[in-house]
Amino acid sequence: MTIKLLLHHVLILPDDITEADATLKRAKAAGIVLEMDKREQKAVEFGSVVAVGPTAFKDYGRDNTIIKVGDRISFAKYAGKEIKDNDTTYLILNDEDVLAVIE
Repeated sequence: MTIKLLLHHVLILPDDITEADATLKRAKAAGIVLEMDKREQKAVEFGSVVAVGPTAFKDYGRDNTIIKVGDRISFAKYAGKEIKDNDTTYLILNDEDVLAVIE
């Protein structure tokens, strides 16, 4: 499948979910296993840029080179639409949901 972004969208590959936060790690170390539900799993806030739409960030007076393929970004919790390609799950975000580039 080929994903061609339109307008002001950004395609990202979210980071794998291993542990939600330090609290879950401490609980696990104490022998308490806490299952994360789907909503908590989607709270992952970091990922890598796969593609940038042709008009991304133009509404904000910037061009779409403000971020580039391969950049690690932080994005708004629960943002975006999941799309699956084989075993890989991507997120399509609006440009306004991109919070920062992580360097």
